[in-house]
Amino acid sequence: MIRYAEVAINLPIKDEDTLTYEIPYELKNVEVGKRVEIEVRNKKMEGVVIEIHSLIPNYKTKFIQRVVDKEPIITTAQIELGKWMKEFYVSTLGESLYKMIPTGRRNISGEKLDIAAESKLLKLNPDQEKAYKSIRSTFGKESTHLLYGITGSGKTEVYIHLMYDLLNNTDKSAIFLVPEISLTVQILKRLELIFGDQLAMLHSAMKVSEKFRNYQQILKGEKRIIVGTRSAIFAPVKNLGLIILDEEHDGSYKEHSNPRYHARQIAMQRSKMSLATVVLGSATPSIESFYHAKRGNISFHTMKERAKSAELSKVFLQEKKDDKDIISDTLLFKIKQRLDKKEQVVLLLNRRGHSPLIFSKAEKKMLECPNCSTNLCYHNKGKAICHLCGYNESYAKLSDRMNGEIELMGAGTQKLEEYLLEKFPTAIIERLDQDATKNKEILTDVIGRLIAHKIDILTGTQMIAKGLDASHVTLVGVINANTGLGLPDFRSSERVYSLLTQVSGRAGRSELKGEVIIETSNSTHPVIQFATRQNYDEFFEHEILVRRDLLYPPFCRLIRLLTRSKLETKSADSIELIKKELDIRIAKSDLKDVIVLGPAPAPFYKIDSNYRNHIVIKCNSLQKLRDIIRQIKMLPLPAGVYLEIDIDPMDLV
Repeated sequence: MIRYAEVAINLPIKDEDTLTYEIPYELKNVEVGKRVEIEVRNKKMEGVVIEIHSLIPNYKTKFIQRVVDKEPIITTAQIELGKWMKEFYVSTLGESLYKMIPTGRRNISGEKLDIAAESKLLKLNPDQEKAYKSIRSTFGKESTHLLYGITGSGKTEVYIHLMYDLLNNTDKSAIFLVPEISLTVQILKRLELIFGDQLAMLHSAMKVSEKFRNYQQILKGEKRIIVGTRSAIFAPVKNLGLIILDEEHDGSYKEHSNPRYHARQIAMQRSKMSLATVVLGSATPSIESFYHAKRGNISFHTMKERAKSAELSKVFLQEKKDDKDIISDTLLFKIKQRLDKKEQVVLLLNRRGHSPLIFSKAEKKMLECPNCSTNLCYHNKGKAICHLCGYNESYAKLSDRMNGEIELMGAGTQKLEEYLLEKFPTAIIERLDQDATKNKEILTDVIGRLIAHKIDILTGTQMIAKGLDASHVTLVGVINANTGLGLPDFRSSERVYSLLTQVSGRAGRSELKGEVIIETSNSTHPVIQFATRQNYDEFFEHEILVRRDLLYPPFCRLIRLLTRSKLETKSADSIELIKKELDIRIAKSDLKDVIVLGPAPAPFYKIDSNYRNHIVIKCNSLQKLRDIIRQIKMLPLPAGVYLEIDIDPMDLV
């Protein structure tokens, strides 16, 4: 009997979910869930077998050429999840399944965590105990919980107790997601000590072989506690019982290639499929999660006290009207005070590089990247770099081209580091930003030395705001705190508030009292004021009114359609065609409460020589509108035009 396989490929094919291939008689080991090598448009490709049958198609089929895997690497549960993703995110089954298959970097070895950590469960305080027992009582049911606790309130300890209970009293497994694996070295070390052989990690900084080995151990049921970043939400665990998203507000949980999933949405779907408990934890929850918790749509648990008898640090505002000095005299004095006491300082400046602006005196404008709608940034070692596309040019050549008529303006983390070394020559100073941590082992080393009290001052971008728990950090300084507030995006206030609150939480986490200095040129801005008072509830009440008045989530759902092309006219013409077809289809469907904004150029109009135009759709229900978007996806756009479809986008820039 001739056998055929339905194969899903990682391509945005428009008409079919799968392609049909004949299984050669000699290939006895073709199974559902295995990858196979096939030919598509005269090119060798890889695909996943979804189904095997004997139905003879009414067209000529090609043969499967080779079986890639010895054992299936995609489970039937993952195939079902992939089918849901295909429908929800208007993608293809193959694209969805290939998000689940491990990938990684070939040049990075597994990190050895040489950090002291507590190897036993700690006693919970009353707030922690109450949250833990309430969440534990829902094990075995589809449920979602928001664990809202101030920085240092001990949310991690609640997570560990829940996972320990699940591991020892049930046959279920847990997935624990963190935004950035390298910044959670203390937590990882504790998990290693407590869960031992049952712990597996899945994150992009691992070697492909190491990640695949862990993945296969999870498949076989040999590992039941899985820790990782966004893509670990797809871990093929046996009998899923618990999913935890730490820092659930973090933007890194959103995928930026098709399908553009959010790990929180995948967690809730897996909860529905497996009757698992979902825990969303944060000191600054997303506006949507907090809104749904307050309305009773998901369970709500609060922890308003710090776990180790420490108090929240006092926050002070410092108005800074000019850029003559990078740091105010007040903050410099405070830093010296802390260093004299042998205490540690963390300084946040959310701008990479040395000088974020290069001014042309002749042209009287900032120099832009030739490929993008953004300014070039000067970096040490004499490079002018674009942070969007990576374009770089020698500063010396740039200066010659402008006849020397250029001036560096503003300050980034590299310039701040130089300034601090000049002011405090005997201090041990380290910088953590994207440039300094291209090797993840450096990042782990710096964090380890900070925790071990071997660094005096740590400076960096937003990455230093997450997860650090160093007992001798008693001063946090924020420089240019209003950076990000001017972005034309409805989440900009939420992001800045979260960043300021999270970094403030790095100070005074043990017996030593902490202090936070926020330097800003806009001290009266409501977000800055709310962050100074460290009152998320107050910020939420203000922000939710803005969202309601402007009709943004959680009061509507958003869909973003974006065209990009190397040819400006093609991108513009394509978005106009999409708008016309969208209007026709919405009118025919008699859909109510749908608002279509645009088309318009995207705020970052040009990225990597691609011209970008977008449409934003606001609606109450995605279901009917998704069918229309699927029809729009089938439109024959000109060659060289790519259509991005983003359901529930995290930003609109």
